[in-house]
Amino acid sequence: MVARIIKQESSPYSALNIDRLRMGVKLQAPIYDAESEKNILLLASGKSITKTTIQNLKKRGIRSVRVHERDLSNLTLAPGENQSSGSTASLRLQSQKLKNRQADETKRTNSPWQIQSQSFLHEVTPPATTAYSPTLQTEYRKEFAVLTKVTDDIYKQILGASRISLSQIQSVTNSSFSQMMQDMDLFVLEGITPVALGNFCRHGLQMSSLAMAMGTQLGLQREHLSQLCIGCLVHDTGMVKINTSGIVGHLPSRPIDSLELRKHPVITYNLLSESNEFSMISRMVAYQIHERCDGSGYPRGQKQNQIHPFAKIAAVADEFISLVSLAAANAEVHPYQAVEQLIYGASRGIFDSSAVRALLQSISLYPVGSAVELNQGQLATVLRTNRQQYDAPVVSVLHSDGKTQIFNLQEHDDLRVIRAIPHSELEALCL
Repeated sequence: MVARIIKQESSPYSALNIDRLRMGVKLQAPIYDAESEKNILLLASGKSITKTTIQNLKKRGIRSVRVHERDLSNLTLAPGENQSSGSTASLRLQSQKLKNRQADETKRTNSPWQIQSQSFLHEVTPPATTAYSPTLQTEYRKEFAVLTKVTDDIYKQILGASRISLSQIQSVTNSSFSQMMQDMDLFVLEGITPVALGNFCRHGLQMSSLAMAMGTQLGLQREHLSQLCIGCLVHDTGMVKINTSGIVGHLPSRPIDSLELRKHPVITYNLLSESNEFSMISRMVAYQIHERCDGSGYPRGQKQNQIHPFAKIAAVADEFISLVSLAAANAEVHPYQAVEQLIYGASRGIFDSSAVRALLQSISLYPVGSAVELNQGQLATVLRTNRQQYDAPVVSVLHSDGKTQIFNLQEHDDLRVIRAIPHSELEALCL
């Protein structure tokens, strides 16, 4: 057995060997030393399991840990999967289950996500097996820098209770529409680049970009995408009004910090309500972005249909950007592990399965920009998604002579991704 149940029948904790811990998982509950009767805390809730974490536990002589039932299935490696291989077999299985569940859901007449004639998706250039245009990539990067400053101005207007510049807000949405129409994959790549923790304006801009890409895949039309974008863009204005000294990203260090963190969506909603420039939908997105479908979120612990559908999209985009930003400070956690956490979260009812499916359609199972290894030993970088075929993206393969070749894995049955690798490994092997 991988795990044995702790003797106390009422205990929600089980013992798990540390060699069976999956890296990259963020804890929902603390973990303790399973071999000590003193209830020794090893890691607090909100912390992530990394290679360094496991090495430090082994140095302390820790062989097994007590894991809460909420984390057990997410933390336990699947049979045949190990910590060092980065095997993605179980992740593929989970994503396929997610796809099957979504196929069932779309058959229901009450599904809010349907591709219609007014959907913005029809205006987007279909994905192609091509590299990015260097000129366009430079333009997108410059535009992101400009829009970050625009977002900063919008934040200052909201916080200063001054007149909100509608033209500045429209410049963000209009730019996003234009970039998505030209090259959706490049737009997403710029949007999911890790952002420095605490940079609320940049975080809001990037997650609004990702949310718009996801909403496009779900069939939203321009008006609704604009409302989603604006709600995401300004959702962190309330963070400026609270004490963030004990908060890293959106992870509180102490219970008192958790209480402080839960205030900011309410503050944001009140700030936005002071202006007529923000629609009710945008305000609800900002207010409910940290709610979770199983009721474990905040500020009100609302569930399922109590949460606005657009807020469910925003929640997944926000969590992904937060995870990759945290990962940027820890090379042991890779972007695909952020995808993994969201897939497992959807399987446990924490995140909306449709929204996570839209994330996979937007960035692929191996996020755009990731370094991967193929089954024939080639190293490659993920360039583009294949929308429905999550695990078969378009990749740029690096050959030993330094040249690159683009492959659409959907068209090559003999090629597949076997693991995601850190860019540092790719760079070292290229030397």
